Order: sequence, then C-alpha cells, then structure tokens
Amino acid sequence: MATDPSWLYSTIAQSSAAIVAIIGGFITATVLNLLSEKRNLKNQREDKETRIKTLNHTKKELMKELEPKEVSSFIEYITNDIINSNQTPTFKEIKQNYPYAQNLNLELLKKEYEIFISQIIEARSFIKKYSNIITVTGASTFDAWVRMYHLDILSYNHELLEKEYNRVRTDKLASVSSFECTSIPPNLLTIDLPYIQPISEQQELKNMSDKIRESEYEITSLENDISSLDTRIKSFSYPPNLGWGIIVLGYLAVFSIFLPVLVLSQEAFFPWAKWLTTSSFWLGIIGVFTYIVFQIRALRRK
Repeated sequence: MATDPSWLYSTIAQSSAAIVAIIGGFITATVLNLLSEKRNLKNQREDKETRIKTLNHTKKELMKELEPKEVSSFIEYITNDIINSNQTPTFKEIKQNYPYAQNLNLELLKKEYEIFISQIIEARSFIKKYSNIITVTGASTFDAWVRMYHLDILSYNHELLEKEYNRVRTDKLASVSSFECTSIPPNLLTIDLPYIQPISEQQELKNMSDKIRESEYEITSLENDISSLDTRIKSFSYPPNLGWGIIVLGYLAVFSIFLPVLVLSQEAFFPWAKWLTTSSFWLGIIGVFTYIVFQIRALRRK
C-alpha cells in the first residue's frame, strides 16, 4: 500500500504559512512604525510652522502699532531743536544729524516729517504775520495772546504755534536792553524746556519692543527646529533589503503555500510536483535565513 503523500504537502504549506506570517508581520510592523515616526515628524513640523505664522502675525501687528509711536516720539524729540534753529532741515539732514533715525521706519518717518515740516512752515507764517503784536509786556502766554487779539488758529497745529510764539517772544526779550530786562517781571519769561518723553510712554514702547524681540527669538528657535526636522525627514529610509525580504516571502507563499494547496486540492501527487514543492520550500527557507542574516548585519552597522 502506497504511503499517502498529502501529509508532506500539508506540512510544507503550514510551515511556510507560519514563516510568512512571522517574517511578514515583523516587516509590516517595522514599516508601520517608521511611517508613524515620519508622520509624527511632519506633524511637529506643521505645528512649528503654524506657530511661526502666529508669531509673525503678532510681530507684524506690534510693528504696525510700535513704528508710528516711535516716529511720533522722535519728531517730538527734534521739535524744539528745529523750532529754536528757525530752520527747516531736509529729511537727509535729519538722518545725518540724528543717527537714531536710522533705526526707525524711514518710509513712515519721511512721510510724517514732511507733514511736520509743512505744519512748522504754516505756524511760522502765521506767527510772522502777527509778530508785530507780540510784545514782551503784553500777554505772557500764547493762549492769552490768542484770546486778546481774537485770532483764528483752528486750522493750525496748536503746539507748534505756541512754540513759535515762545521763540519769537523770547527773541524780543533778548533784544531788550539789559536795563529794561531787569525790569521785566519773571512771569513774563517763558522757558521752553526740551521734550522729555513721559515715563508711561517710554515703558509702553519698551514693553512693545521687548515683545517683538521675544517673538523674533522664538521664531529663530522654531526655524532651527524645523531645519533639524527637515534633516531627519530627508534621512528617513525603509529597512535595508526590504525589497529582497518581500521577494523571498512572495516566493515562499507561491511555491510553498499556494502550490502545495493546489496539489492537495487536485490530488495531483506526481513525482515532479513532490520534487518542485520540496526544493522550493528549502530554497525559500534558505532565502528567509539569508534575509535575516543580512538584516542583523545591517542593524549591527548602525
């Protein structure tokens, strides 16, 4: 009685299926872990990019608020110098005489300075027009002088008019003889102190500048982090010899699982089928172990 060969095909099919499941599961798990790591790196990069966009928006809004205040503060600072000099320096001369101006928004500064100079010219023209009624013994303050002569100043810059008035009146006081000067009551003398920025305004500008610097520092730090993440993402690679592993498992699945099952289902127990199935199984086993050895060697090199 001939021995039933079905046990051989069944054993080969089951053994091959177990090997394919184990090695295939290991490869699949490794690939999924790597893909998960890559996805995590990309998510981190996207989060940092979103944070940078938020910081840039915040910085932009702070700059929009800070720059006009800095320009206004700077113009206030140079106002007395320009009034007292009785000159109208050009924007280029302002940049040369006041190096701090280079730290400001020059486009905005130029625009505001042109408006400021036009207001000064208007103020000087107005005061010059009525300079003959400015006296050292008359009204001691600008507002009193305006009320005394019922002057219309609504279309002018009140502050600049007052400064021009004080300058002209001070010049007239200086032209009086020393004897006459001594007879002038102290309350007639107007001292035009240099502009001193209020402490609250200084603190506000400082706080805004600090926030902008903090945003710039964080943006730089985040950009460095993104550069590091990009390097890691670009260096991402699948396990070495992954393609060969898939080929070996595919070979084992076809010739050591599918083929034996087909022979069993058809009961085609031909000698060549036995030889092909057995030899294919052992070749597949050799391929699996070779792949494992190469994987171990690759891991030891890292």
